[in-house]
Amino acid sequence: MFATPGSLPVGAEWRYEVRWAGLRVLAEATDGALRLTTRNERDVTAHFPEFAGLGGRLRDAVLDGEIIILDDGAPSRNALRRRLAGERTGSASLMVFDVLRLYGVPLLHRPLDERRSTLERVLTGPTSGVASGVTLSPVYDDGPALLHAAHKHRLTGVVAKRADSPYRPGVRDPAWVAVPSG
Repeated sequence: MFATPGSLPVGAEWRYEVRWAGLRVLAEATDGALRLTTRNERDVTAHFPEFAGLGGRLRDAVLDGEIIILDDGAPSRNALRRRLAGERTGSASLMVFDVLRLYGVPLLHRPLDERRSTLERVLTGPTSGVASGVTLSPVYDDGPALLHAAHKHRLTGVVAKRADSPYRPGVRDPAWVAVPSG
């Protein structure tokens, strides 16, 4: 699912996340193996071996997220390009923000808040043991404050998501709104 560019929606029905502007990937864990694919369906698994443990931990899951590499405290597209070109750049993080399937159960039609609760249990629970570098992307209630912080810290912007929205693969949907920070 892709965000629609727009202005920041405000209200209790919205959740807000940092717009990481990294490499958007689907992380598919199947029978102990992990496969990372871009939205162009390019397999980039070999470029990010630090996430391999995720496949063994989850066994059967599809997660949506962005891979980032920080440079001077902000995500660096140049560092990502260098990594994809075969250069070993800084430490990568997989910022996970959605779960589409877990243990054989498709979650696409469940509301965002329910998918997020599931993701929190899996990635941050006492027995999570998730792979190195895999992080749950934080969610915030105050969109205007997050947008201000994103601007201040040189981040790309904010993504506002409706709490009740299903996940629509490959679709640009107004239930997700991308708002630039500056």
